Parts: sequence; C-alpha cells; structure tokens
Amino acid sequence: MSVTDPANRRTSQTKRGHERKERIISAATDLFDRHGYHATGIDDIGEAAGITGPGIYRHFARKDDILMEVFDRIWLILRDSVDAARDLRPGEALDLMVRTHVQLVIDHRVATTLFLKELQSLPEEYRAKVRRNDAVYHDAWAQAIMGCNPQCTLGEARIVARSCFWAINAYDADATSDRLPPARAKEVLTSIAHGVLEAVSTLCR
Repeated sequence: MSVTDPANRRTSQTKRGHERKERIISAATDLFDRHGYHATGIDDIGEAAGITGPGIYRHFARKDDILMEVFDRIWLILRDSVDAARDLRPGEALDLMVRTHVQLVIDHRVATTLFLKELQSLPEEYRAKVRRNDAVYHDAWAQAIMGCNPQCTLGEARIVARSCFWAINAYDADATSDRLPPARAKEVLTSIAHGVLEAVSTLCR
C-alpha cells in the first residue's frame, strides 16, 4: 500500500472543503430564492447540498453567514470595477461600471435578486457592512458622473446613479416568462443606463 504524501493529502482535503462550501452556497442561494430566507432551514440546505447539518457548520457558523457570503461575492465583483475605474477618465469609468453592473445581474440573477429581497433579513451588523459597501459604490458612480458633468451637484449625481441601478436591477424583478435572452437583455439594459446618464446634461444645469 502506498503512503499518501501529507502535502498532497492536505491539498486534497482543501479542495474537497472548497467544493463542499460551493455546494452549500449554491443550494442555499436556490432555496432562499424559491422559498424565502426565513422559510429555509440549515437542514434544508444540507439536504439540497448533500451535506449533513454539522458539516455545514464547518464552513458557516450560522445561516446569516451563508447569505452574507452571497452578498460579499456580489460586492467583490462591483468593487473590482470601482478599483479599475479609478484609473480611467470619467466617461470610461462609467462605461466600465455600467458593463459590470449589467453583466452582474445577467450572470448572477438569483444572487442579485436575493440582495434586493432579503437584505433586511440579516442582522444589523451585516446590513451595516452592506451599507458601507454601497456608499463606496454610489460614491464612485457619483464622482464619475460629476467628472462628465461638472455642473452636476453631488446630490444630483447620486440620484442619477440610483436611477441607473434601478433600471439595471429591473432585470432581477422581471417575470421568468417575460425575461429577455441574456444577449438582448444586456443590450437593452446597457442602452437604458446610458440613456439615463446622457440625460444628466439636461437635468443638471
């Protein structure tokens, strides 16, 4: 019988642990979306993921942590666009952030829908973290909008940014039977967002 290299064994265990964690997140996201956060229990998630309840607690201390992990992953995608936008001209920064936000709601529709529906289900300490992240994201959009439109005030720029978010996020709330194919949805949502941004020069004067 061959002896397994301890380093290889640790690598294998780490890989299995990562795979289990991803199964938990995937199962929980689906169940939260279909049944609601409060109606979904840890045992339900474990059954859907093929993992026992105690096995879930090796990765997440409580159900709140699973939902927060979903929200954190959304933020990481948006944060990357914010970081990249800092090195761009204002117009290019807005183009990048629009593309990223549109692609996010198309590629991760269930997760972004959960963000809109279930944020208030989390404890205040978690919601406070989300609000801090939101403030960074809103500010990045507002600064880029003002960079393109110097006559625009910060308050006006934030309203414009939120209007873009609402327009793009409408894809999440869309009924499944009416949802556009991803390529067409991307085209429509991008066009609407840019339409809002192009109206700033008329609105802010």
